[in-house]
Amino acid sequence: MPIAERAWELMAIAVAPTQQCQGLGTALLQWVIDAVRDSGASRLEVGTGTFGYQLAFYQRAGFRVSAIERDFFLTHYPEPIFERGIQLCDMLRLTLHYDRSNP
Repeated sequence: MPIAERAWELMAIAVAPTQQCQGLGTALLQWVIDAVRDSGASRLEVGTGTFGYQLAFYQRAGFRVSAIERDFFLTHYPEPIFERGIQLCDMLRLTLHYDRSNP
């Protein structure tokens, strides 16, 4: 989804649980990264929780933490979200810059 001039946000990406850990998510994310870059974008952003496998997934692809949205999961979701027994509260905004001269 476009969010600013030459900037896009990846809103959702998912692989069925039975198909995970086979490289499908990585291939899908790489396709998105390439498609957004080919569109002329200078950056791609995504929001995720402050811990868990999703954070490492995006960081392995080159995304870096660019902001923290405090209480995001508390104010934008009707039901609490838990991962490994810990409630998600804050959202990390991660950014992948294509053009390093214009971060």
